[in-house]
Amino acid sequence: MVTRRRAVAECLLSAAALVVQTYSRNALHRHEEYDDPPPLSAGGVFAGTLYQLAYLWAYDRDWGRMRSNSYRRLAYGLCVTTVKRRLFPSDEFRFGFGTGGLVGSILYRFWYGVLRPVPGSA
Repeated sequence: MVTRRRAVAECLLSAAALVVQTYSRNALHRHEEYDDPPPLSAGGVFAGTLYQLAYLWAYDRDWGRMRSNSYRRLAYGLCVTTVKRRLFPSDEFRFGFGTGGLVGSILYRFWYGVLRPVPGSA
């Protein structure tokens, strides 16, 4: 079961990670000695947001015993990573996907955890 305290902590950590990611991208962009980081793909951000929303929804409801069985959670993560790397090999999409995952995590945990109770916790 995901507690409300953990959901709020995940929301805050995701927000902090998004701020750090944005700051570091801007800092790298300002330095001339480094190559520019790849631009973010809007499709990647959208896909990452949808993926993270679906993953957290399934995790909170223990769909497919994902939350209660760590081996299934690991196998699910490996399958998703493999499919993502095969279908979307470009760096722009992958960086956008990661950023979208943070956005999706912030949105979901803000809705379920801060504003409303976490599904399955009550």
